[in-house]
Parts: sequence; structure tokens; C-alpha cells
Amino acid sequence: MQFKVPQNIDLEDKIVGPLTLIQFLYLLGGGILDYILLITLGSNFIFWILSIPITIFALSMAFLKIQDQPLSHFIVAGIYYLTHPKIRIWQRMEQPEIVQAAPKKKKVEAAPEKRRIERSQLEQLAYVLDTQTPPPAEAKNFGKITEKFEEIIAREKPKGKVETLAQKK
Repeated sequence: MQFKVPQNIDLEDKIVGPLTLIQFLYLLGGGILDYILLITLGSNFIFWILSIPITIFALSMAFLKIQDQPLSHFIVAGIYYLTHPKIRIWQRMEQPEIVQAAPKKKKVEAAPEKRRIERSQLEQLAYVLDTQTPPPAEAKNFGKITEKFEEIIAREKPKGKVETLAQKK
């Protein structure tokens, strides 16, 4: 599905014929000033001396563009230049004194003691996980059972080399 994309959205709308609203207001202001001068001074030499610069200024504000910027931008920049200092001097701002308060003592709460696992316990656990048999310290308790078990196996095997669990270790 195709959509119509708006273009030239940065152009101002033409309100009065080929004039935008701002252009029309500049020309209207210049025309009103010229008309007030005509009524007050009449059509004499002083009127023409004052009305011609007003008319030129109104026309240039309405139509003159320098580097695609209206004349009003340049007038505002010129006023800013005239009213602000040209030499910039760094002025250090006074900083308020920093008052450091004594730190409050924090109440030290006793942390619960963590259960510590000793290295020997870790070794026993690793041994059990690796071999799936109890560690040698616990094997002592089962010594009689292991000896009986080895005797039974030795009877049933043919005579020869028989390894016992105790010999493997």
C-alpha cells in the first residue's frame, strides 16, 4: 500500500496571494507608518525623506534573504552583537565553603556466621562424588564386611592373582 509522503514541509503557507503571513505583516506595518506620516506631514519634502527609508526597510524585511535566511535573523544577531561584550573574560564564581560534618557512627550488626566447610570435608565430598563410595575414613567401619566379601569372591575365583580393595588403595 502506498502512502503520500508530505514534502516541502519547511515552506511557509501563502496567506495573501504570493505572500506569507510574516511578509504581509511587514508590508502592512510599513504601509501603516507611511500612511500616518502622509496624514501628519502631508505630501511635502519631509514626508518623502522619511517614507522612502521606511518603505525600503519594510520591503527588505519582507523579501530580502541572505544565504536563505531572512533579514530579521541578521538584525537580531546584530543587536545581540552590539549589546553584549566583545571581550570574554573568565570570571571565577565564588564557591561556598564546604562544611564537613562528622560522620555518624554506624551500628555494627553482628552478621550471622556462615557455615565454613573445611578442606578435609571438601576432599571427602569430592571423593564420594568421584568414586561413589565412602571415603577411606568411613571404609574402616565397613572393614569386616569388605573382608568377608573379598573372601567369598576369592573362593569362587580360580586360584591366581586376586586383588583386594585394600591392596588397590
